[in-house]
Amino acid sequence: MKMLRWLQIAAATAAVALSVGIANADAQDFTIAVVPDTQNYSDVTLPQPRGEATFIQQMQYLADQKDQKNIAFVSFVGDLIQHGDGQFRIAPKDGAPGPHTVMDTRGEWDIANRAVSILGRSGVPFGMVPGNHDYDNYSWWSEDGGPGASRPLSGGRAWNLYFGPASRHFAGKAWYGGASDNGLNSFQTFQGDGRTFLHLSLEMDPPVSALNWAQTVLDAHPGLPVIVTTHEWLAPSKTGETKRGDSTANLFAGTDHLSPDQVWDRFIRKNPMIFMVLSGHAYLPAVDGVSLGENLRIDTNDAGHPVYQVLQDYQANTVGPDGQAGSANGGGGWLRFITFDTARRKMHFHTYSPLLDRYAGQDEEATFGVPAHYSDFELDFPPQLVEGQRTSGR
Repeated sequence: MKMLRWLQIAAATAAVALSVGIANADAQDFTIAVVPDTQNYSDVTLPQPRGEATFIQQMQYLADQKDQKNIAFVSFVGDLIQHGDGQFRIAPKDGAPGPHTVMDTRGEWDIANRAVSILGRSGVPFGMVPGNHDYDNYSWWSEDGGPGASRPLSGGRAWNLYFGPASRHFAGKAWYGGASDNGLNSFQTFQGDGRTFLHLSLEMDPPVSALNWAQTVLDAHPGLPVIVTTHEWLAPSKTGETKRGDSTANLFAGTDHLSPDQVWDRFIRKNPMIFMVLSGHAYLPAVDGVSLGENLRIDTNDAGHPVYQVLQDYQANTVGPDGQAGSANGGGGWLRFITFDTARRKMHFHTYSPLLDRYAGQDEEATFGVPAHYSDFELDFPPQLVEGQRTSGR
């Protein structure tokens, strides 16, 4: 989106903020962390334990920064693992002759489970959504001699076993509100500056049944500001375009799964308290280990309020601590942080890698080959936050 449009919306939301006066002196900043696609850390066909070590380092960093950053919530945007559920086959490298190697995905789920357990022990509330790589049949053999992905994507047996509502990550947690019948959609609540927030975790290109379930959740929590996380939403662009994703027909052909544009029209725009949509999934091929996987789009919902839609996917970035392409499993340890500055009524989006100990987009650096403001930027509190009611009685 062009910077002019950003400034226009920022001015409008700032006017709303000013109309309700200056924030209370005891307001407290808080942070939401976003974990982009981790599939290359879990992938058993890529260098291990290098990838797992990066995943663990990310989770340990979030746990260690819980108090300093006042981390109120963590959202995983999906593709926790690479190959779905079951066995899959990989061809010999570089076209060399010989048979395919048979691999099993349990190791990938175990890697993700071990890493996420570190965050779970910290006590920080978090939500998770399945990406296309997390569906059971993503890498199932479709015929003799495979490999071949089965379509449409379906099945959440492995997902539910490791990260479903009955898993040890969520069962009995006061902040975990519940899940849809198939376990692939869930909701959480968390506190930020004394206000209760609602977070919706929606499966990839959610079907009609998922949106119907999500609507019941919103109807049962009126007045709460809402963040939605789903795997596919925006496509990256070097030209300033902010198109939404369009892989639904390929991945879910013949089903009632809905594209991001359809989800916007049927659900997001009609619910006035949704102020943000977080996503991953989409990136551009890397050049020298550097890939674009960021974007920002702002649309106005039916109530006239802005909805911030943010893409963060670093899975093609392979530059490691030595500065060389290929020296890190895809992802490079990059995390997204959203700090809510309650005194200034600003949300600061910034990007950091504990693996590299480096911030992206600072000092106008085009870290991922695009302008710095894709990696480090501020947005005004939207009316959904300004008008929200605190639960602490401040």
